[in-house]
Amino acid sequence: MLVRESKMKRDKILISVSNIEDIKEYKKLGITNFLFPLKDYSVGYPAFSFAEISSTNVRSFVFINRLLEDDDIDKFVELDIPKNVKGFVIEDIGLLEILKRKGYEVILYQNHLNNCYKTVNHWLKDFDSVVISTDITKEEIKLIIDKSTKNLVLNTFGFPLIMYSRRLLVSNFTKHIGATVTKEMTINEERKNQDFFLKENEYGTAIFYSIPFDYRSIIEELDYNLKYYLINTAYMDINTIKDVITGKVVDANRGFLDEKTIYRIGDIK
Repeated sequence: MLVRESKMKRDKILISVSNIEDIKEYKKLGITNFLFPLKDYSVGYPAFSFAEISSTNVRSFVFINRLLEDDDIDKFVELDIPKNVKGFVIEDIGLLEILKRKGYEVILYQNHLNNCYKTVNHWLKDFDSVVISTDITKEEIKLIIDKSTKNLVLNTFGFPLIMYSRRLLVSNFTKHIGATVTKEMTINEERKNQDFFLKENEYGTAIFYSIPFDYRSIIEELDYNLKYYLINTAYMDINTIKDVITGKVVDANRGFLDEKTIYRIGDIK
């Protein structure tokens, strides 16, 4: 679906980095906040070491979406965090106190959670912000924003992350069927003829829906309590991302903005 969307305030865009070479193009468009998935601590996204993040010399946030064990956290504590890192976007709350003691801005991003204002405000007692779930309608998002005690992050554009598993789903499956072992593949759900693509690394597998969601149309109405607009560039052409930033038409859908999530098999029609 092609829809013309409203423009975004460039200083509130938090854009994920998939290729360091793309940063100079984003900077030309006025982008100042960059999100880097951290190597060895993220699943499903192109990832970068702290050395690579440091070399960019841009205002950086670090994305960690792995569920961590004690040893992982112990190793993380020993890492030298670059001076250009201003904050972290995390899923595992085990990192919260470590990062807060170091003075970083910490944003909670739990993919399918944080979909009611009571939950969000509970987390905001400790976190600086929360990424709102993409599984809810525009009206539900607005209710959360209205009642939030702090400014929130709107997941604004990108391929929807359906799930993350700690299992090596793709390589295990290809081994099982006797095919050439790979770490990525596309599958089709026959009932609605929907494609999903899988990305695997040594820490697990992420599954994405093959059509991006686009929430830019609701920003103008809800901007009064938004901290950042999160744009996920993973597996996207940079020209598409430029169009998103500059308010142009892109081929995407509105996710669950207009239709509630199906929670029960009996609701499927």
